[in-house]
Amino acid sequence: MQTYLKTRPVWVQFFLFLGMAVASFFIGSAVGVLILSKITGIGLGQLRDPKAWDLANPAMLTFVRGMILIQFLFLFALPSLLFSYLSDKKPFHYLGLQAPGTNHYWLWAVLLIVVSYPFVEYVGYINQKIAVSAGGQSWMKSMEEEAARQIKFMLRERTPAELIKNLVFISLFAGIGEELFFRGILQRMLIRATQSPWVGIVLAAAIFSAFHFQFYGFLPRLFLGVLLGAIYWFSGSLWVAMLAHFLYDASVIVYLYFNPQDLQNADAELIKGQEVQLLVGAMISLALTFVLLHQMQKKSVVSYEAVYNDDFPKHKDDFSF
Repeated sequence: MQTYLKTRPVWVQFFLFLGMAVASFFIGSAVGVLILSKITGIGLGQLRDPKAWDLANPAMLTFVRGMILIQFLFLFALPSLLFSYLSDKKPFHYLGLQAPGTNHYWLWAVLLIVVSYPFVEYVGYINQKIAVSAGGQSWMKSMEEEAARQIKFMLRERTPAELIKNLVFISLFAGIGEELFFRGILQRMLIRATQSPWVGIVLAAAIFSAFHFQFYGFLPRLFLGVLLGAIYWFSGSLWVAMLAHFLYDASVIVYLYFNPQDLQNADAELIKGQEVQLLVGAMISLALTFVLLHQMQKKSVVSYEAVYNDDFPKHKDDFSF
């Protein structure tokens, strides 16, 4: 009888999956960068310092999008699919790539993203006001500025064709790849390890947020990760979480497409003088978010026992392989 990885101790699963992801990304990046360098004519020496990139060169946009594709395939998608194949005789079922318990979850997921948006934005505003040490603040701002610089670069061409490309490369790839990795695999592991859906969801969301290396966006991304994790758990379908993730990212891309001037300003500057109104809006948003989550929970047919029933071998989950 074949033994699947899901019956192994969680710590074994975690390090095997992490090793798969690192190895896959290393190999994929090494080969991909060489191919992209040949296609774009951009030498490897030009790539060592992102701050020195010539963003006026159209070939650089091709290169950046190529790297996004490499990340999607070799860091997120392929390791997740391979791990699920080695973990269960039904790998798609293991990942949650199945229909939700009820079709209402599609609508509830969309509504949840819409109603939670004001609260997510307000949490982002609070996050930016958190005091940190001067050295830490300098490093964090440098990371934020670099991320913003790359986003501005990708969004600078304001044509319908470029908008569609950005929706695919930024929103769709992230919605699929990150959900496979963080919810489909990591969240599943963490819920099993803690034997608590909510603890596992929050831990996976924290890792998801930390992965982006953007301190000033950590708290809103953490909250968003919790929502996506809850959507997946209650619906039993990773497709629904992917849709919600895509819609959130796409809404940001579309907004910035029509309001490019807001890329130049921090959130704290945009809402200055409107703190009270935004706080009220955030509280209403949070209340509606809880109402929708409660509704999703009431209709959920997912349980810990049903999900993990055949994950445990007959022997105790000890340190054996």
